Amino acid sequence: MNQKNLFKTKNGSLYIGSIDIGRIVKKTGSPLYIYDAMIMRSQMKKLKSAMPKEVTIHYAVKANPNRAVAEVFQKLGAGAEVASGSELTLAMKAGFKPEKIIFAGPGKSEKELKLAIKKQIGSINIESETELFRVLKASTAKRPTPIAFRVNLDFAKKKGEIMIGGPRKFGIDDTQIKNLAKKALNDNRVEFTGFHCFPGTQLANAKTLATAYRQFATWVKTTAINLNMNVKTINFGGGFGIPFKDGDAELDVKALGKSLNAIIKGLRSSPIFSKTRFLIEPGRYLVGPSGIYISRITDIKKSRGETFVICEGGIHHALIPIVLNKNYPTAILNKMNLRNSRTVTIAGPLCTSADQFSRRVKLPQPETGDLIGVFNSGAYGYTAGMTLFLSHPTPSEALVENGDFYIIRKPKKPEHGTRAKIEF
Repeated sequence: MNQKNLFKTKNGSLYIGSIDIGRIVKKTGSPLYIYDAMIMRSQMKKLKSAMPKEVTIHYAVKANPNRAVAEVFQKLGAGAEVASGSELTLAMKAGFKPEKIIFAGPGKSEKELKLAIKKQIGSINIESETELFRVLKASTAKRPTPIAFRVNLDFAKKKGEIMIGGPRKFGIDDTQIKNLAKKALNDNRVEFTGFHCFPGTQLANAKTLATAYRQFATWVKTTAINLNMNVKTINFGGGFGIPFKDGDAELDVKALGKSLNAIIKGLRSSPIFSKTRFLIEPGRYLVGPSGIYISRITDIKKSRGETFVICEGGIHHALIPIVLNKNYPTAILNKMNLRNSRTVTIAGPLCTSADQFSRRVKLPQPETGDLIGVFNSGAYGYTAGMTLFLSHPTPSEALVENGDFYIIRKPKKPEHGTRAKIEF
């Protein structure tokens, strides 16, 4: 699948919704992150229609924590999955009801746990024994805190970035949960609702995800029977991948939905799962294809036979393509109708050789002033960068929705700090 095909072009220029990218950049300047809400809604609709009716979708705020983006999914009826106190506050400001918010992730601070308990969110997903004790200490029998245990299953698949199996900082080993679960069931300060398992990230193979789901469901059933508990929630996690290179297969969400349907039917045959709610928490899949990182070409140079296209922005704005060692789909946004006739390396202005976020890609003949667009940048873009590195200004963020254009984050100059004497 070619992610560029999600956007329209006219006379060689890319359009976001009905607006020419050139007109947008004249308003915002560059570098810029731009998002198309129509694509977000399309991804949500496609995923929701593929999933069993029993499955509720929670948007993983970490993928793109801009409030305007979160509001798109809130209005579509999604819940929210957060991984920090700041994301929890953002989710509530974006309109998510507390009972539809899940707080997951290792290393939650005491302050964050107290905030989640105070706001009476839907679930705190416990990642360690000590985290359980911190939640118990901060909770009361008068208003029990809903919790679920995140499970680190013994899982051997190695396709994509698997985040279960072997020693992990995530979750609690499946062999250690039973005793903790008994404590939770017998303590009226918490409401132990069920279990959570996050298979991995950028998993684009439905069979890999389905295998993890089946193994998780089997483990939950055995564990729940041993504990003699009725399971209120099973959270299958997220990690749904998206295509990057041309020719990459898209995640078959229909096949995944069929697998989940069979798993849920199997669980429903037991009375302990008769009222269970089933959750998933995608982020990249929902918002990644909607975004483009845009940076203007400032220089073109050759070095020992290789052409380097130097842009205003680099890995301080778009770090994840380097971390994942991937060439994101890239184009010259004002030359979409021209043939890709040149092999170039896209680089930024930073004083490090690592500042090359697309290596040896095919583009039309580049010229200074052209707009480079890095697609699939709706997730893990702006907030996953190193925005203070070498003290460049941050990029803008903008959103097009229903034909309207919004600035959703203005650029900022870096603050270098001041000396403030503290008296003891």
